[in-house]
Amino acid sequence: EVLCGDALQSTVAGNLLWSTSRDTQEGIDATRLLNARSFPCFCIIVHHGSQQTVQLKLERYTDADECLAEIIYGVQHADQTLQYNRERRTMSDSRGRLLQEQNAAYLDSVRADQEKAEQRLREENERRKIEEEQQRKLQEFAVFRDRLKQTLPSEPSSTENETIQVSIRLPADDPIRRRFRRNDSAKLLFEFAWTNSNVPNQFELLWGYPRKRYQYDQIGDETIGDLMNGNTETCYLEQIDEDK
Repeated sequence: EVLCGDALQSTVAGNLLWSTSRDTQEGIDATRLLNARSFPCFCIIVHHGSQQTVQLKLERYTDADECLAEIIYGVQHADQTLQYNRERRTMSDSRGRLLQEQNAAYLDSVRADQEKAEQRLREENERRKIEEEQQRKLQEFAVFRDRLKQTLPSEPSSTENETIQVSIRLPADDPIRRRFRRNDSAKLLFEFAWTNSNVPNQFELLWGYPRKRYQYDQIGDETIGDLMNGNTETCYLEQIDEDK
């Protein structure tokens, strides 16, 4: 006559209702927790933080209108508790979003640090490879220069015909001089220069008028006589960059 009344049905039908009988163990436990002494007993329970609170308890209700009025009154006065729960959920959601953003920022920072560390490692490995390659080339060139000192053809005498006296001017030292046969390879000019400790590994020679630049690898089968016409010639030695 009360719970199934039309007015009460239209008001509370959209809410979750749970019922039990005091003749069951579940009902006995509920009676104890709700401190119910008279039956039937109707309660509205709200969550307040981590606790459950009995917002309204109606015992021995007999009139549907009075019961409905009490329920509406209890719900209206539950607004403060409901608002508290909403604020807690909002705050929890905000903290959750903030924590997610912080975690995402932290992971981005970790990834950026890892990428920087990996980039530094790659650069360090590349630099080490370049240095090792440069050192290897320097060692090979040192062996090459030592071999030139041992294998360079002897200098022709001053009485020998078809010779050219060549003076090579160094950037910061006295010139070096030597006689060459006209049919000697033009590369011999460079090889002779490399036997001098004051000469850098990489250089080019300039001579003639107008002056032309020559590099060791650019000279083919030309002889000194092909490139020099006089009996005495002067070359100018200029150091060049290693990458050239």
